[in-house]
Amino acid sequence: MSNSPGPRNFSLRNVNSNKPQVHRTESARSIAASDDYYSFSEPRNSSSPESRITAMRFATPDSHPSSQASSPTVPRQQQPTAQDLGSPRPPTTSTVRFGEDRIARISPKSDETVRRVPSEYAGPAPTPGLDDTPYVQFALNQLTREEEAHGPTRQDSVSTTMDEYPADRLVWDEGLGYFTRTRTPIRYTETPQRPKYKSPSPQALPQRPNSIDPESFVAVDPPEKSLMYPALDYLPLVLRPWTLLLAIFSCLLMIGGIVFCNVWSHGHQGLWGYDGKGGARYFVLQFLPQILAVPIIFWMFVIQAAIYRTAPFAIMAAESKRGNVLQGLPIIPRNFLLPDFSHFRHGEALFGFSLFTIWLSNFFSIPLLSCLFQAKYYIIDGQGVWRWASVQSVGWTLVAAYGLLVIGLVLVLLRFVRGWTGLMWDPVCLADLVSIVQRSNILHDYEHSETVPKVKDTLDSRVLRLGYWKLSMKPEIFYGIGEVDAPIRTPSLHQTEKSREKQPQGMTKVRFDLEHHGAFANDPFDHHLYSPFTRYRWIPWFLRKPAVISWIIIVFALFIAFVTVSFVNNAILGGFPPKLPTLPSTTAFSSSNFLYSFIPALIGNVLFLAWQPLDIYFRALQPFVELSAPNGASADKSILLSYPSSLPLQVTMQAIINGHYKVAWLSFMSLISVSIPILAGGIFIALWYPSDNAVRISALMPAYYALIAFCALYAVSTLAIWPGRRRHLPHDISTLSDLMTFLYQSPLLADKLLREPRSKTDLVTRLIIAPPSERLLPMYGFGIYVGRDGKEHLGIDRFTRPGRTDMLITTGSMK
Repeated sequence: MSNSPGPRNFSLRNVNSNKPQVHRTESARSIAASDDYYSFSEPRNSSSPESRITAMRFATPDSHPSSQASSPTVPRQQQPTAQDLGSPRPPTTSTVRFGEDRIARISPKSDETVRRVPSEYAGPAPTPGLDDTPYVQFALNQLTREEEAHGPTRQDSVSTTMDEYPADRLVWDEGLGYFTRTRTPIRYTETPQRPKYKSPSPQALPQRPNSIDPESFVAVDPPEKSLMYPALDYLPLVLRPWTLLLAIFSCLLMIGGIVFCNVWSHGHQGLWGYDGKGGARYFVLQFLPQILAVPIIFWMFVIQAAIYRTAPFAIMAAESKRGNVLQGLPIIPRNFLLPDFSHFRHGEALFGFSLFTIWLSNFFSIPLLSCLFQAKYYIIDGQGVWRWASVQSVGWTLVAAYGLLVIGLVLVLLRFVRGWTGLMWDPVCLADLVSIVQRSNILHDYEHSETVPKVKDTLDSRVLRLGYWKLSMKPEIFYGIGEVDAPIRTPSLHQTEKSREKQPQGMTKVRFDLEHHGAFANDPFDHHLYSPFTRYRWIPWFLRKPAVISWIIIVFALFIAFVTVSFVNNAILGGFPPKLPTLPSTTAFSSSNFLYSFIPALIGNVLFLAWQPLDIYFRALQPFVELSAPNGASADKSILLSYPSSLPLQVTMQAIINGHYKVAWLSFMSLISVSIPILAGGIFIALWYPSDNAVRISALMPAYYALIAFCALYAVSTLAIWPGRRRHLPHDISTLSDLMTFLYQSPLLADKLLREPRSKTDLVTRLIIAPPSERLLPMYGFGIYVGRDGKEHLGIDRFTRPGRTDMLITTGSMK
C-alpha cells in the first residue's frame, strides 16, 4: 500500500489480510484510537521505547457507511473484505493487529503512565452470519487517521492537540481494564459524596468506586468479631458513661447540699449558731464549701482535656460534613481564663455548650461558695443571737451554675453513647498520631507546611473520615484518616515490605546551608529549613519573652503591694472599715461581707486559672524539648510522652521520674495554686468592735499568713516559666494539622516498628524494645531529615537511619 498524501506523513505498509482481528459488540459506542487505548511497540530490533496511547470513547451512530465507501488514504481494491478475513475466525481479542510491522510512534506518553494489555480481558465472540466488513473498514479508517466519507462527523483523536485532550482527561473503560491513569493529586471543587457501603469480606473481589482514579480510598466496615480489626468505639476513661454519671452525681450532690442549706436556713432562722471567728464552725462554713468544689474543678479539667483531644476524631468518625476539622479544632485545652468558642464556630454546638458550662462553673464556683454563708442576727424566744445563714441569692445562683454543668455533662454523655469515636485507643502522644495518619491520602496537602507561620491558612477544606478503608483495586483493609473516594496520592505508603526493600537505598545526605545564617537569617519572610528565624519562630504568646517579663513584673509588684498594705500600720491585724453597709437583709445578704469574700476569691481564682495554660503548654511542648536534644531521645521520653492527658498529681510524678523537673514543678503549682482563692474567700468577715463602737472587717490571721506564703510561692514560680530555646517551634501545635506538618514526609510513617499496631500495648512494646536487627533502642529527633521523597524536611524522624546520614538538629549548635 502506498503512502497517502496529506499533512500527516503516516503510512500503513504490508497489510496482511489474514491477520486482522476485529472485535464486535452490540454497543453503540466506538473506541477511537488515541494515546492509550492501543499499545503498539516498535519492532524487536528497534531500540526506541514503546509508544503508549490514550483511549477516548465517543458515541457512534447505529448504522455505518456502506462498505463501498473507501478511505481516501487506502485504494478501493486493497481494502479487505469479509471473505479476506478467512473462516473460521481466530479467537477474538480486544485489539486490531496487522502483521508483524508496527505503526510508528505518534505521541509518546510519560513513563509514569501504567499500560495494561487489552488482550488480558476477554470479550464476546463475533456474531456468525453477519457481515464484518463495516467494522474492518472502520478500524482501517481509524488507523489511517482519516474521517469517513459519510456518516456523522467527529474530530480526529490523533490530530487533536494535547491541550485539547490532555492525558489526564480520561473516560473510564467500564471496568474492562484497558488502561489505568497515573496517580496524580486531584482537588475537588465540590464536596464528594460517598455512596452507602456494605461491609465486604477481605476475600471479595474489589469493586470500582465512583471515583476518577482507579486506586482510591473506599470506606468500609471491618469484618465482625475479628481480632485484626478492633471496634472503633474507644472512649477515654473520663468520657465513659459510668465516669460521666459519677461526675454528674457529684454535681447533683453539690446542688442538693446548696438547696438544702437555702431551704433550711430560710425556714429555721439560720443553719448553725455562730461561735466566733476561727472555730470549727467557721472553718466548715467559710472554707469547706470551696474545698468541696476543688475535686469537681479538676475533674472538669480532665474531662474537657479529653473532649478537646477526642472531638476532632469523633467528628470525622461520624462522617460529618465539616471540612476543616483537622486545622480548625484545637486538641490542647484552652477553656480556662476565658471561654473557648472554637467548637461553636465549627458547627459543633453540643461540644461548645458543654465546654462553656464547664468554664462557667470553674470560674465562678469558688468565689460564689466563699460568700454563700454569712452571720446574721436573729431574735429567737425573745433573745437576740448570731447564727450562720445561707445567702439565698448566692445559693440559687450556684444551683443554676451547677445545673447548667449537669446539662452539659449529660449532652456529652449522650453524644458519645449515641455516636462512636473512631478510635482504637486514646490518642495522647505523637506515636498515636503516626499510627492514625500513616496511610492517609491527604498528606500531600502538607507539602512545605512545616515552615509556614499558620498552617490552617495553607490548607484546603476537605471532608474527612476516620475509620477502616480499602483501596478500590485491592481487598486489604486498613485504618486511618482519609478522604472518601479520593486517590491514594501516596502509593509508597501502601507498598508491602518486600516491594519497599527492592527500592534502591542510597546514602542521602542532609546538607547544612551556611548561606542562610547570614544577613537574612532573621528575615520574617524567610521560610527556609535552615533559617533560625523559621526554626524558632513560634511560642505561645504568654510564653514570649515580653509577656513573661511583664507577667513576672506584675506578679511581684502585686505581691509586694499586698504585703505592704497588709502590715503597714497593722491595717489587717487591727481591722479596717468596710465602707459598705454591713447589716444583712432578710435573705442574709450583706454588701460588705459579699464584697470582701467574693472579690478576693475571684482575684485568687484568676491567678489559679491563669496558671493552667502555662502548665498545659509546658506539658505539650516537652516531647519536642526531648526531640531537640543534640543526640535525640528515646521513644519513652519523646514520642510516647502523654503529659497533657495525665492527671495533675500523676503528671508531677511522671515528670520527676523522667527528669523533667520544670514540668513537674509547674504542674504541681497548677494544683496547689487553688489554695489562693480558697483562702482569700474565707479570710475576711465583718465584726463588731466594742472598743471602737463600729463594724470593721477582720481577718483570720493564721489563714492570712498561709495566703501570703502561697502568694510568695506563686510569684517565685513565675521565674520558672522562662521558656528555653528548645520550646520554640516553627508554628503552633494546638491542632492535628499542626502536628501532621512535622510527620507528612517522615519515614516513621512507613517504619516497620509503627506499621499498623492494633492496640496501645502493641505500639508501646514495639517502641520500648530494640528491634531484632538492631542492638540499641532507636533514638528520635526533631530536626532536618531526608523524607520519603528524597528531599529535606523539618520534622520528626529517627535520629539515625540506615542508608542515610544522621538528622541535623540545630538546637544545640546554634546560639
